Amino acid sequence: MNLKSLVTDHLPTYNLTLPYSKIKTKFRPFLVKEEKKLLILEETSSQIEIYQGIVDVLNSCFDGVNFDKIPLFEVEYCFLKLRSKSVGETLNPKITCPITKENHVISVNLDNISLNIQNINSTLTLDKNIKLQLKYPTVFDIVSEDENINNLVSNCVVSIETVDEKVEGSSFSKEDLIYFFDHMTPKNYDKVLNYFNNMPRVEIEAFYKTTDGVQRSLLLKGLKDFFS
Repeated sequence: MNLKSLVTDHLPTYNLTLPYSKIKTKFRPFLVKEEKKLLILEETSSQIEIYQGIVDVLNSCFDGVNFDKIPLFEVEYCFLKLRSKSVGETLNPKITCPITKENHVISVNLDNISLNIQNINSTLTLDKNIKLQLKYPTVFDIVSEDENINNLVSNCVVSIETVDEKVEGSSFSKEDLIYFFDHMTPKNYDKVLNYFNNMPRVEIEAFYKTTDGVQRSLLLKGLKDFFS
């Protein structure tokens, strides 16, 4: 009896189509060794280490997806789907009611999560002479982030276009791109921030009852809300 093949040959597989990038993939549940890695991540406060560890596990469990390249919100979506099929679809995060300020432990079904994809134009017209094309940040872009938000934003520049030329974002130095954003007018900068503030997020509506007997709901968005 070959114990290695006994456990690996009988793992279930699941089909999934990523809702934003439309990549079709298959995945298996994570294993005990991978679950241990995720549990260790819960003890760190470093967002960078958490996302790097999640990507490592996802790359082991999914076929045909480069999790360094897809948007961060799809990484979160895939992780929640993976967690649902590996441990169970029920999750019990702690929340604070924004109305009564009471603390509650609620129950959510991860099979009901959705990805709120809005039809947002990735090409911003800053004025009649400049067009800026952006992309949503990947895990790699978040890993490269520091306290200056423009460091993250500059990682997401696809191209800058004027009436005379169109230049790929990778052709500019990081310093030049940060300068570009730092010296925008507030009106144009708001357009850039609005693009990122409205990017898709994994979300689910959770219901609970407060001590005053009122049935309330709260929209959980992103991994931080799900695993608080």
